[in-house]
Formats: sequence, C-alpha cells, structure tokens
Amino acid sequence: MAEMERIQEHIEDGLSDRQIARSLKCRRSRVREYRGFGPETNSAQAVAAPTESAEPAWATRVEWHSVLEEIGRGFELKRIWEERVSPATGYPNFWKYLNKRYSWLLQKTVTLREFQPGTHCEVDWAGKRIPWWDARGERREAHVFIGILCHSQLIFAWAASDERKPNWIAAHQKMYSFFGGVPRITVPDNLKTGVSKAHLYDPDLHPAYQELARHYHTAIVPARVKRPRDKALVENAVGIVMRLFRWTYRNHRFHCINEVNEALSQVTTRINAKAHSRFKISRRERFETLERPHLRDLPEQPFQDIEWKTARVHPDCTISIDSATYSVPHLHRGKEVRVKLTSRQIEVFLNLERVALHGRDRSKSGARHLIPEHLPPNAQAYHEATPQNLLSQARFIGPALHAFIEALLKEDALGNLRRAQGFIRQAAEENHRYGRSEAEPRIALAIEQMSRFGQARVRTFKERLEQLRKQKPLPVQDREITRLAGNPMLRGTGAAQGMDQPYALPLQEIPR
Repeated sequence: MAEMERIQEHIEDGLSDRQIARSLKCRRSRVREYRGFGPETNSAQAVAAPTESAEPAWATRVEWHSVLEEIGRGFELKRIWEERVSPATGYPNFWKYLNKRYSWLLQKTVTLREFQPGTHCEVDWAGKRIPWWDARGERREAHVFIGILCHSQLIFAWAASDERKPNWIAAHQKMYSFFGGVPRITVPDNLKTGVSKAHLYDPDLHPAYQELARHYHTAIVPARVKRPRDKALVENAVGIVMRLFRWTYRNHRFHCINEVNEALSQVTTRINAKAHSRFKISRRERFETLERPHLRDLPEQPFQDIEWKTARVHPDCTISIDSATYSVPHLHRGKEVRVKLTSRQIEVFLNLERVALHGRDRSKSGARHLIPEHLPPNAQAYHEATPQNLLSQARFIGPALHAFIEALLKEDALGNLRRAQGFIRQAAEENHRYGRSEAEPRIALAIEQMSRFGQARVRTFKERLEQLRKQKPLPVQDREITRLAGNPMLRGTGAAQGMDQPYALPLQEIPR
C-alpha cells in the first residue's frame, strides 16, 4: 500500500514512468498499472495523458503528445503555445500547467547582469547550422554569426559559407554597420580565427583581428576558456534566433545563402521589434533611446582585410607572394621577414621595422616588382659569391654550359640568378642519371638549339633534353667507295669479253 501511495505521489508530480521506476526501483509495468493503463500502453502516451481529475477543461482539448514532442525538439514554448494551445487558453495558464505537470522540463538557472549603454557587445557563431541546397541539388550548410549589444540586447545575425578568418572579419564589419556605431568592448569566444593563444590575463589575438580592433577603436576581451557565462547574453541570443528561425522556416527549403540571410533579417527584425519581458519595451526602442548615443562613431574609411605571411629573402633580393616577386633591400638576403598583405599593397617587416613597400599585384602572372635602390650594382653582384659559385658548378658540368651561364649572368646577374640555378640543376640531373660521356654532348646540343632560336628558358631546356634523349644516335657512315670486280652489268670495262678483268665503279652521281 505504501508503494502505491508513493507511485501516486510521483504521478501527481508529473514524473514519467521511467523516472518513477528508477526512483522507487520497480518495474515500469507496475507504474503503468497504478496509473490506470494496461501493460500494452506506451509510456510516452501515459506521460502525455494527464489524469482527468487534475486537468482543467481547456487541457482536455490539447494534443499533449505533440506538445511534448515539440518541446523535446528544442522549440520555444511561446511559439508552441501560439500554434497549438492559444485557441484554448492564454500563455500564463499554459506555462503554469506545464510547470505543475512537467516541472522537470522548465528547470533552469538565471544570472542577471547589468551593463552601461555602449560599453559591451558579445559575438559568437551559432552551434547549429542552416542547411541549403545549390543548383545541383547538393546539400550545403550556412554558419550563423550572432552579435548582441548588452545594454539594449539588440540582436544582429548574418550567415556565411564558413567560419574562416575572412568571414569572421566581414561579420564584425556588418555588425558594426548594423548598430550604426562601435561599443567600447567586444567579447568573443576563444576561436582560432580571433584568438591565436588563449590566456586568462593576457591572450594573444590574431594579427588581423587586432588590426580590426585598432581600426574600429574597440577593445577585444575574450571570454575565459570553458566559461560560457562570460558571454551569456549572446549564448541566449543564439538560442532565441535559432529557435524562432527553425520554427518559422521548418517547412522551407533554401536554395542560396542570400535567401538564408534574408530570412535571418526578418527573424531578427521580428525579435528586435517585440516587447522585452523585462524591459517592457522593444529592443529596438531601447537601443534608439538609450544606447545609440553612447556608441563610438564608425571610422570614415572602411577596414581593409589584412593577411600576414612569413617569407625568406632569396639571394636575388626578392620574396615570392601569390605568384609574384617583390624586391627587398639586398642587405637582408637570406633573412626571414613578415609580410603584411592588404587589398592594395604589400609591406615587408623585419624586427618590427618596415623595410619594403610595394603595390599588390593580383594578376598571378609571375611579374617581378623591383625597386632599383634595393639591388646592388650589377657589376658588384656578378663578382659576389653566389654567381661565382654557379659558374664553378657550370664549369664542372661542361664548357658549353659554362659559357651559356656566364653570358646569362653578364646580361643581368640578379635577374637571371634563379634561371641559372634551374639550368645547372637540370644539367646536373642529366649527368647523374645517364653519365657524363653520354649527357655532355646532349647538353651542349640542347644549349645550341636554345641559343639558335632565342629560347633561354629552363622549361625549354628540359624539353630539348627529352627530345634528344628519345632520338637514336645516327650510325657513322663510311664514305670510301668500294670497287667490285667482275661486274658484267657495266659497260666499257671489258667484262663482257673477259670476266677475269677487274673493273672500277665510276665516281659519277647516280640520280635517284
């Protein structure tokens, strides 16, 4: 009897059969018997069917099984009430009934934080992505960036193709433009595109992200690692936006990422225009009246996305960036430098000192951008160790290659330095693979053919060697004429009268 009373108490508390059985250490079938259902009844149906004596009249007209299923899928209670329960009763009665019958669904802790206007902004990527399908029918996913002003709680949302650095920077630019100003502090998560190395007191920001903060005059203060409450507002905003989005467009199929952004704009407009439960006014109205005047003005010039790379200065006083070469002062040859790339220019830094500045070339045509002041005099460059070393290597391979390399370096020592290295390397491989005696004539002939047609290119040299390698060596012909004796077919030799007389083959040219 005591067991039945305890089971009945748990049933009235709104616990499921599984929870009651686990608490009392009994079988679920026994709990169903006390609940008034047979063993064949589903436990989910038992949870979804409240006791008639405890139900108000409106609750009997609600499909609780569907309501609990929607709650389990993570949809917002108010949206579920609007669609399924609002004709029967108001939202307060619906919430109180759920809190009484299924209190375990509504348990959560709330921490209240106060912010001054224009001081804080929190940003984050949403954990759940939005699917869309391209023209070929392939499924893709849109990553959603969420930003929120902490005082007015105005929400911004934007979808991108991925979460890489360019989209991370672009999302901040769009967010500040949407707010019409910049807060003093921006609080991100410790993602690699923003924070290169996390630290409790002194985190290392990504260089491009630091340039963004400097351009917009805002301080980047990352949240502590594994402390989501440091950015609790944006975590809550992610839930609000994504729940409403999934509910509103649950039966919609997107075909491009622009459609996703239009839908996100409609969702955030609806959220920002609705009265806040605590403020009693909308987020947009609170922002316009209280927070907008305290934001810092947007900079006059738009932010240029910055990329940093590391390069080593080649002996020809250049670095290679995006299929183009740029000169660096010859004093820094062989040193490692940092390269700052913007949309318009390239800056080269050594130990925080800028040593070179060039306009950026995006043609990817392999162009060389040289500043004469960066290069030593050509005569001095010819007598330096690197050209002399190449000449000594060419002399060891063969005289033809040595003369060819010497002519190249005399023409332009630094401009043809890499080309000379390519010729020597290709000839050395030929020597090593086929032997000096076989490779040397082939190398000399290839150089002769290149020089004849004016095609002094490493690629042409390699092709010539391959063609000559496929050709079979011609046999040496003996040009000495052999005399045949006793040929009866020749006239005037006396062979017709006497076959014992020898004859000689006339040295006249026979037409063919």
